[in-house]
Amino acid sequence: MDQATQAAWLSRTLKHIEAGTTDQGEAITRIGIERYIDPVFLARETEAVFRRLPIAVSFSSKLAKPGDFVTHNHLGLPLLLTRDNAGQLNAFLNVCRHRGAKLVAAREGCGKRNFTCPYHAWTYDAGGKLLSLPHEAGFGDLDKASHGLVRLPVAEAFGVVFVLPQQGAELDLNAALGPLKRDMESFGLSNHVVYDEREIGLRANWKVVIEGGLETYHVRHAHTRTIAPMFLDNVSVMERFDPHARLYFTKREARKLQDQPLDGMSVRDFGNPLYFFFPNLIILVQPDHATAMIVFPQGSDACMIQGAALIPEAATTEKARLHWDKNVKIFWDALDEDFQMAQLIQAGFRSGANSHITFGRFEHPCGWFHAALDKAMA
Repeated sequence: MDQATQAAWLSRTLKHIEAGTTDQGEAITRIGIERYIDPVFLARETEAVFRRLPIAVSFSSKLAKPGDFVTHNHLGLPLLLTRDNAGQLNAFLNVCRHRGAKLVAAREGCGKRNFTCPYHAWTYDAGGKLLSLPHEAGFGDLDKASHGLVRLPVAEAFGVVFVLPQQGAELDLNAALGPLKRDMESFGLSNHVVYDEREIGLRANWKVVIEGGLETYHVRHAHTRTIAPMFLDNVSVMERFDPHARLYFTKREARKLQDQPLDGMSVRDFGNPLYFFFPNLIILVQPDHATAMIVFPQGSDACMIQGAALIPEAATTEKARLHWDKNVKIFWDALDEDFQMAQLIQAGFRSGANSHITFGRFEHPCGWFHAALDKAMA
């Protein structure tokens, strides 16, 4: 983030602190409950959003070297991500071209040059090329060149790997992520490494989890045991980069900025910048690292969260591990409070108590999120 933007953010934040206000939208937003419980709506979301847009699926540091691979199953498609011998990042459907068996069962690995199907031992290299098959003569004039793994568009930015789940499509990540891509890369996350990655299944619609990250209204009440004492109550700067958004969660430390020159000050020292990349990626920037959360629908009433910390370098000493364990624990403890609330909200949807939910004027990024969803589904 450039210095001019940081100074502007801090200036806006100070004005809110002095006035006891926060950024607000022009009106409240009402969203029908059917969006969270209707399987037909979920099917439309899946087709319009999770099959047509770049989706975050992994982290660059897990695919740093030739021979590294990761499999991924939360998108509703079996994926195999590889770094081949030439250093190229690849994304394939994790499906053998012979009889359709899953090619790779392991979740991740390193140094893997070739992949052999467990059913009939058709073997592919890390670039997806079909290398060999037992008793090849039995397949006549089979063209091995046209039986390589099915490729999907893939690209990486600020330490995150994105896949476009459309065969033959082109992926322009600069266009897809817009100006926030450059913003994120300024934090140096491209060179960060994954620490304490977790996968958590919830009994809640995926949108409920995303919404929990797009407003600060709940922090004082939902996080009394964890992060609430660190933050000012409902003081935030919020900006729309349709379909994405950028927010600033203001810490109590920001009060010290009063009567101070803001030039050269870092927003990371006085709050947490939060970046939402539509449809399902949230990155929270901390003073010395970042934390990422990716949310995948697994049904109208279920989702899977894939999350991790992104730290500047691998934790190779006990001292480093203790430091990052302490920091990451705060992140996961606060998220656990959000996750438990999300499940209670989903149960409330099914009760019939409400026909819609209401986002207040200072929860307007949640309205932006649904507007982006409507636009994608149109």
